[in-house]
Formats: sequence, C-alpha cells, structure tokens
Amino acid sequence: MSLRSNKLLKYLPLEIQYQELKASEEALQVIHNARKRGQVICFALSICMAAVILHPGLHQRVEQILQLDHIGGINFSSSPNRPNGDKIADALVNYARSKGWQLRTGKHRYNIFYTQGMLPNGARNDNAPNQFNDSRFLVEINPTPRLIGAWEASVEPGNHYTKQPMNKGGAAHIRVPGYYQAWRIGMHKGREQALVQVVPVDIVRDRNRNGKVDNGDYSERALIGANQHSAYDQQFVDGASAGCPVGRTSKGHMEFMGLLQQDADYKVSKDFIFSTGFVPGNELRF
Repeated sequence: MSLRSNKLLKYLPLEIQYQELKASEEALQVIHNARKRGQVICFALSICMAAVILHPGLHQRVEQILQLDHIGGINFSSSPNRPNGDKIADALVNYARSKGWQLRTGKHRYNIFYTQGMLPNGARNDNAPNQFNDSRFLVEINPTPRLIGAWEASVEPGNHYTKQPMNKGGAAHIRVPGYYQAWRIGMHKGREQALVQVVPVDIVRDRNRNGKVDNGDYSERALIGANQHSAYDQQFVDGASAGCPVGRTSKGHMEFMGLLQQDADYKVSKDFIFSTGFVPGNELRF
C-alpha cells in the first residue's frame, strides 16, 4: 500500500481499515508464494539441465529434439526454401565431386546422402553407437545444389545386432566414405515401402562387437539386404537395423519415399536403381 493510501486510510471506519489491511497482507502473501514457486521451478530446471549436460545419451536426445525441426529460422522438413540448408547441400556436392562420385543433375533428379556423425542441422557429434546421430539428405542440383529433405538417421547397426550379429563375422557396417548405385524402390519385409538393396556394396564386419569400425575388423563386398527403411520412431537404434541405413521416424521415411517416387528417372522406369553417398560428417566444410 502506498504512502498516499496510508494517509487516506486513517479517515475510514475501523472495519474498512481492517478489511483493507487484511487484503494487503493477503496480496503480499500471494507474491511471496509465487516467488517461492519460481525459485523451486528454477532449481528443478537447473538440476534437469545439469543431468542432460552430464549424461551423453540425454544430452544428444535433447539436442535432437530442440534442433532438428527448426534451427536458426531454417525449417528442416521438406520445404524447398532453406538458404542455410543449401550450405549443407553445397558441402555434400563439393565432397562428392572431390571423390569423383557421379551425381545426377536436373529437375527432380534426387541425390541421396547419409552423413555419419552429423545431425540434420549440421551439428557434429561423437557418433556414439546405437544413436540416431547420423542424417539422411536429398539434394537436387538444378543447376546449383538445393536441399530437398533432411531427416534423423543411423547408418550403423543397433546394439541388438552388434551383440548378436546375424553373421558370425560380426554386424555389417556400410563402408564410409562410399558411393554405391545399389537400391531400387520396393518393400522392406512386406511392411513398408523402402529402398531395397539389389547390388553388392562394400561393408566392414564388426568383429569386436563394439559398435564401431576398428582396424581389427575386415571388409568384403556383399549383398546383405541393407535396405533403406524406417526405424519405426524408436528412441535408440537397438533392433531396428542390422546394418541398414535407417531414418528414425516413420513420418520422415514416408516423406523421403514420397519424394523419391517423384524422381524424374524413376517415373520413366520403375526399375531405376538409385545411388547413395555415405559421407563422414566431420569431413564436410560449410
């Protein structure tokens, strides 16, 4: 209550003075309680943030949730107007050309890329096993590179097949970097439309069963059913991949496949074989 109000209060009847003072005390108590609640909320948020920062798995998952869909004003869905996203497209195309990969050019001719250890917003990470810490990209070059789509992905097997591989030599990892013309649109296990492997690719067997490619592992060229499908919205890779390049969400995978069905060469021939480039995210420059 202000000084002016205090001076006026003494001229009022005692009953009204009492009611006014009581109302003032109640208002002050409400403010006090609100401040206490705010302090508790701030403390709880601090604890949560500390847990996220200190726990690598939580940290990565929160980063993905906060950054993937809308980062710095860039929408990483399938919308075509993303100036900063096109920096990633430029970097992917420049990398591919430096390796001599044969890219497709022209309207609605889509180039598929997976980046290992890089999120769709371009943020690099430590590429820990069993995480969706890779990316799946579609790029059109007409005549300049343009990012058509970007999604969470994994190019490595999950924990289930790492510890219990389908081959005694170890779980299969597609060799990165690598560029392979090896996939045709079809059905993955009769469950969903996917890119089905029809030509052998270079793979490395995880002999040590540690989820990583080490010097002790060995490589081969094989047709292993490494289909490009979805991971059915799982939080971790686990049993979603035994060596397949997978997009994390079903919705994102449907967007990916929908765009590929609009590909100019696929429309001419349903037997068209798509190429895919696998890129180490830490080697991209943008």
